[in-house]
Amino acid sequence: MPTTAREAGDLYAVLGVDVSASGDEIARAYRARAKQLHPDTSDDPRASDRFNELVDAYGVLANHRTRREYDQSRTAGPRISSGAGPGTRIAAPVPAMPKRWTRRRALTAIVGGMLVTVLGLGAAVLTWQLHQSDARRHARFQPVDARRVDNNQIVFVAADGRIVRTTEPQQHGEGNGLGPTVRVRYDPANPAHVIVDSSTLGRDITFAIVALKLLIGGPVFVVLGARRLRATSAR
Repeated sequence: MPTTAREAGDLYAVLGVDVSASGDEIARAYRARAKQLHPDTSDDPRASDRFNELVDAYGVLANHRTRREYDQSRTAGPRISSGAGPGTRIAAPVPAMPKRWTRRRALTAIVGGMLVTVLGLGAAVLTWQLHQSDARRHARFQPVDARRVDNNQIVFVAADGRIVRTTEPQQHGEGNGLGPTVRVRYDPANPAHVIVDSSTLGRDITFAIVALKLLIGGPVFVVLGARRLRATSAR
């Protein structure tokens, strides 16, 4: 005859099943006792506490790994504490109970996932706008090699032959070095208005990766929260 769990606080006893019960038997016992102990259907003043104990017990025994760990600690039996006096016995450790998904946690996951998705869309739009803005500006400005002179000044010859002396623009993104010359772009309508002729590919790729992560992570949280919400509503 298999041994039945009778010890106080024993997880098998909480579910009312034998220690050799199969996964299906544990699931059936959980559903049956959940209907009896659910606070909305029971008049027992301790129904809420007993229902939570039932859910925690099922969370351990329904998972193969946590059930195996619990069985190992359970069969080890009480053991003597090295720091306790003679004859003092303490119970074997019980594995930590997995955190239960509540309705509030599920809703938080859904709302958080929606916000992350919105941020991802915003990041994607911003990345595209910056890329387009840089492309339009580069198309309008003329490239030229300028020579660095004193006091952060540069000198170059415009397409119409004018010699232009202006302040060197601050480098952003992937600069083009600190040598005697610098590659710049100038506005044909106002040659003194110059920008650094540098690539923004690295920035665009970084922003695109961030947007992609947000657009993937957001829906994942929404789907996970929706599934957990349905599961909690079905209890």
